[in-house]
Amino acid sequence: MRFLRLIIWCTLFCAAGPLSAQTTLPLRFLQEPARNADLGMIEREGTVYISLNDLGPAFGLRLAPDPETQRLELQAGTFTVRVSAENPFIIIADRLQNASIIQLPMNVIGDRQAFYAPVEQFIPLFNSLLAEEITYVKRDREIIVGRPLAESAFDVAGLSFGQKANGFLIRIKCGRKLSDYESFLKTIGSDTWLYITIANAKADLRAINAIKPSGIVTKIVVIQSPASVQLTLRLKGEVSSTELIPAENSNDILVAVHMPTEEQIASRKERSFEQNLDRERSRWKLDVVVIDAGHGGTDPGTTGTGGTKEKDVTLGIALKLGRLIQKGLPDVKVIYTRTTDHFVELFRRGQIANQAGGKLFISIHCNATRRKPSPVDGFEIYLLRPGKTDAAIHIAEEENAVVKLEEGYEQRYQQLTEENFILLTMAQSAYVKYSEKFAAILQQEMGKHLDIENNGVKQAGFYVLVGASMPNVLVETAYLSNRKDESTLRSAKGQERIAESIFNGVKRYKHEYERSLLEGSDQGTGE
Repeated sequence: MRFLRLIIWCTLFCAAGPLSAQTTLPLRFLQEPARNADLGMIEREGTVYISLNDLGPAFGLRLAPDPETQRLELQAGTFTVRVSAENPFIIIADRLQNASIIQLPMNVIGDRQAFYAPVEQFIPLFNSLLAEEITYVKRDREIIVGRPLAESAFDVAGLSFGQKANGFLIRIKCGRKLSDYESFLKTIGSDTWLYITIANAKADLRAINAIKPSGIVTKIVVIQSPASVQLTLRLKGEVSSTELIPAENSNDILVAVHMPTEEQIASRKERSFEQNLDRERSRWKLDVVVIDAGHGGTDPGTTGTGGTKEKDVTLGIALKLGRLIQKGLPDVKVIYTRTTDHFVELFRRGQIANQAGGKLFISIHCNATRRKPSPVDGFEIYLLRPGKTDAAIHIAEEENAVVKLEEGYEQRYQQLTEENFILLTMAQSAYVKYSEKFAAILQQEMGKHLDIENNGVKQAGFYVLVGASMPNVLVETAYLSNRKDESTLRSAKGQERIAESIFNGVKRYKHEYERSLLEGSDQGTGE
């Protein structure tokens, strides 16, 4: 058995690149030296990885490894951190099973029992979850733990509520002046949800979870991520708008919730059907298209048989498509998730689209088989749903993370898919039929104008589409693992032809979509 585990360890670690001999990395508690420890450490290609099996217990976390799925959970009273071997995505869930996904720039590595994470990227994430100051000192190769944080050190310490003559006031109590925050309202059924995101802040989760809802606030959910605090409040009654205002002579943030008066409600009911229809037509006009060039920066994506990098092809097509839309559809604003060769997190791409008021989200990618070169060729359009075939699961794996083929990968990926889909807002379902409509048009136009095999419309669970609250598709333009497809993808002329075919799809979809609005179809409302 020991010999078998050694073979597994060598297969997983040594095949991925040279590793230094295992050594230790000091963990020093400045105020509590008795807690000092030496943690397991390995180094691969200049990156230092820390043993999660050692790090978790050093802070009182329980370990729950799953050898079958090669997954490890670090469990605390208020949160759970879940990692998977050869996967860069980390899932953090709180006691209410609210979850967030963090993508590291490289994979967690491990075998059936031992797991290692890149220390430079993992420690800041770990620091955001614990009430202790934790720092990795790269120069000295040691982890330093300072004094436990006092309650006053939290940036977001609590909430209070108050009824006003013209609405309702929510006060977010802050420990320091914060300037980067935003909010938006979402109506789901009979409930109105207020989402508030505060960037670069740390929340006192225990204090906020202890607050009882009051007034029009019927539920409070707070999620801490390494980059921000997400406050989600369920409101009862009709809400017309909200406004975030910095409080005078205080660090606090005020949220003014405006509710319509009885006179306003009566006046609104008297408006004619045509007035409401015109307003909805204008609101839902397809006036913003978001173009997402897949991968970028430290994430090259897949590489072709001739060395072509996916990140370069997707950026070339995205920029050409944007110029075609700006020239051919001057009433449409084009938003890019990136215009240069730099890394953009998957969650941030959907966030960019939402903040820009996008009405259509197109994520551009290149496909590849694991074996190169390969006769497999063609383009395909993907919708956001769990994959139903091995091929769809494989493609989603490649776009979501570099996941190696290994026994049980289908089951492990399906479990991750189900967990990640908890994060989908209910609003996503409202856009499914419009995504399907655009996907059908797009595959017809690409099939008509391109000398590339048409593989049709498929479905898989792509993380990049999760957060985009609008019709969205992912386009696998062709296979870099196929020599003919790669030749098309790497040439400026080939990229231009692909961009033109996608533009034709956008133009046709816009025409049909807005015609339905003029006819009074409910497609404009997203309901």
